Amino acid sequence: MKMKQKLEVTSSRPYSIFLGVGLEDLGAYLEKELGGIEHLLIVTHPRVKEHYLERLINGFSAFQCDVLVVPPGEEEKSLERLSKLTSEAVACGADRHSVVLALGGGVIGDLAGFFASVYMRGIRFVQIPTTLLAQVDSSIGGKTAVNHPSGKNLLGAFYPPLVVWTDFSTLETLPWEEVLNGLAETVKHAVLGDAALFSFLETNQQKIIDRIPEIYQELTSRSLQVKVRVVMEDEKEKGQRMLLNLGHSFGHALETEAAYQGISHGKGVSIGMIAATYLAEARGLITSAEVKRILDLVKGLGLPIQIQGKDPEILLHLMEADKKNQKGQKVLILPDKIGHALVVRDACDEEILQAWNKVIIK
Repeated sequence: MKMKQKLEVTSSRPYSIFLGVGLEDLGAYLEKELGGIEHLLIVTHPRVKEHYLERLINGFSAFQCDVLVVPPGEEEKSLERLSKLTSEAVACGADRHSVVLALGGGVIGDLAGFFASVYMRGIRFVQIPTTLLAQVDSSIGGKTAVNHPSGKNLLGAFYPPLVVWTDFSTLETLPWEEVLNGLAETVKHAVLGDAALFSFLETNQQKIIDRIPEIYQELTSRSLQVKVRVVMEDEKEKGQRMLLNLGHSFGHALETEAAYQGISHGKGVSIGMIAATYLAEARGLITSAEVKRILDLVKGLGLPIQIQGKDPEILLHLMEADKKNQKGQKVLILPDKIGHALVVRDACDEEILQAWNKVIIK
């Protein structure tokens, strides 16, 4: 089994990230490195099941495998779906020695990870990210969650996986809309923590649009390294890890307002990042020249910088449920230059509304 790249995440429960490995090789790794596993519970998405489940299961001859299929959509990250997974797992005979495999994108990873964290008070799980968003962001860092009508990811846990197993070939069947979701998180990582990555994205815009595999492997590796670095400094999001939420305070409000339908996470992050950048510019934190570079890159990749027909007052209210907020004060992440961002705790509603108005088309 050839390993192209391996990264180690040191945390309360250390784990490895393997990049460029084959889905069919995971079974041999689990058997050799972990041992004592008999039952695998694969949680996946219908499209992913169609394309990749057979390859994955081909490596699991030593295990009993059961497959739980979750319908597509962010709305499936819910307590209702969590309850259904529990019933299905019990029917499959899953016990405290079973291992959950999250085969899919961010929704599957968040949902299956949270399910694993609470089923029988916690069982082991593996992240197998099949989308660009999951590969560069959501499979890393141990965050698991489901949504609530009051806000996104309000119910969750820090629950690191046993391992993250990334096969780049899964990107070949990924719809462009899903690629954009991952590119939004990649640009976010570049803006908050890696100016050289930002320049790489600028230089290779057309190759990214043309979906050149080598470019995606490099941007994936470089993007997740930003996240790994920040996560290892602050596993439980007490301080610096909040920087990874650049664009999310605004973006989650958009997703919540739309009841998790009609606007993807990546598009919410993209618009939210632009709103945060405008707010930073209004405060004099970032130069107009750097704002233009950010706008040009986001637009050049085909990501949105505006949204139509939203009420900024409603969105402002929805931001009150953000988990970063402290003592009733909205906490925002703002870029002060390309490659660096700040945690801002004194943002007032008026300037937030002004930022919203710059990204909302009347």
